[in-house]
Amino acid sequence: MEKSIETAKAKYPTGKIVSTNMVVYDYPNVGAMTTVKDKTTGVEHRIFVDAYTLEEVQDKPATKTELGVWSMYEQVSKDKVDENLKDWQKSEQFTKKLEQEINDIGIDIGEPITEENIKKLGNKLNTSSKVIPSPYNSTVMPTTTDSSTKALLSDSTQVLLDVPLYGQEKNFYCVPATAKMIAAWHGYSYTQDYIYQKMGGTNGDVIGIGPTKAEEWYKLSRSEGGLGATRSYKTTTLSFTKAMSEIDYYRPFNSITSSHCRACAGYWVFYDSADDCLLINDPWNGGTDYWEAVSGSPEGMRIYVIF
Repeated sequence: MEKSIETAKAKYPTGKIVSTNMVVYDYPNVGAMTTVKDKTTGVEHRIFVDAYTLEEVQDKPATKTELGVWSMYEQVSKDKVDENLKDWQKSEQFTKKLEQEINDIGIDIGEPITEENIKKLGNKLNTSSKVIPSPYNSTVMPTTTDSSTKALLSDSTQVLLDVPLYGQEKNFYCVPATAKMIAAWHGYSYTQDYIYQKMGGTNGDVIGIGPTKAEEWYKLSRSEGGLGATRSYKTTTLSFTKAMSEIDYYRPFNSITSSHCRACAGYWVFYDSADDCLLINDPWNGGTDYWEAVSGSPEGMRIYVIF
C-alpha cells in the first residue's frame, strides 16, 4: 500500500489521494489500489501495485483478447453485494459454531487431522462422506445412495470424486490444467501443452483458452485429438441440484469464473440452513482443493463433460 501511494504521488504530484485499499485487481492476483483525484478536472485515476512484485500494473479495460485490470466489485450490483454479505455472515456463524464443536471434542484445528479425529468428527457432526475412485482406474465400481436416504442418515453428506489435482504449468493454462484433471478421471492422459494446442493455442501465445474452444475440445473425437465427450456443453445456469447430479453420475465438470477455470470434483449438501458447497480442484499456484460455498461463489459458467 505504501508503494502504491508512493507511485501515485510520483505520477500525479498535484492530485489528491482519495483512498488506498488492498484489492483483487485481476483474479486471483492481489495488489494495492490508490485512487487519485485531479484537483482541476475532478477526474479520478487508479494506480495498481502488485502485492508480490511491487511493480505498477497498468490500468486498462478488459477486451476480447486482453484480460485487462478489473475488479469483481465493478460487476456486482449493490443489492447483490448486500445479499452476499448476509450469506458470508451466515457462513461465518456456521464456521464458528463448527470450530466450537470441534474444540469441544478435543480436536486442535491447528494440527493435522488424524484418522481417529476424523471418526470423532464424523460422529459429532453426523456427516456421511464418500470418496469415489475413478471407475476407469479402479476395479471397484462406486455406488450411490439415494438423496432421500442420505438425508435420513445424516445432517449433511459429502460426495467426492477422487479427481487428480494438477497445477497449471503456465499462468494462462488454467483451462488445459482443468481439462487434464477431467481427462485423467475418465482414464485418458494428455499433457497441458498438447491440450492447449488442440484447443487452438500456439507456442507463441500468452493468452488463455476461452470456454467455447474448451467445449469444442471436449466434444472433439479422440481420433482428432479431443476427449470424445460428444454431449458436453457449456451453460450459465448454475444449479446446485444439477451439480449434485453430475457428481453422482461420476462426471467432474468445469467451474468457470470471469477469468479462471477450475474443476468441480464433489459436493457437500446440508439438510438444514447451512450453505451447500462444491469441492473445487483449483490449478492456480501449484494446485489446491477447497470447499466453496455455493452462495456468493465467483462461478459464472460451467462446462459439463458428458460422453
